[in-house]
Amino acid sequence: MTTLGRFRDVTARMDAVLVDRLGDRAIKPDGLALFGAFFSPFVGADVGGKSKSVRLGNAIVTDNVLAPTFTARVVDAVGIEKDTFLTVDLPVEQGGGRYKVSKREPDGAGMVNFILSLNNG
Repeated sequence: MTTLGRFRDVTARMDAVLVDRLGDRAIKPDGLALFGAFFSPFVGADVGGKSKSVRLGNAIVTDNVLAPTFTARVVDAVGIEKDTFLTVDLPVEQGGGRYKVSKREPDGAGMVNFILSLNNG
């Protein structure tokens, strides 16, 4: 086996352990769990509100707003495509809830970013 092959094998095993132990859980449409990293840029932000916490209101250019993202291993995310629903298993105040996959972006290193939109259906 080449050095590159060993590196990929070791990296894949390490990613699997880290994601399984530290990852956020999402539920796929088939009811099975998918572990990965959930990122929601507005968790805890007061978008356009009146509080003195984080005020983003008038400073936002909506074309540049980051969407919530769920990142998972490609091998775990087989079958999850655009328009698939994922339910992020976190409390609502941490961004949990049902999302629709609006875009799938593989990173070329064994991970895929699912760009999410709020459930409208």
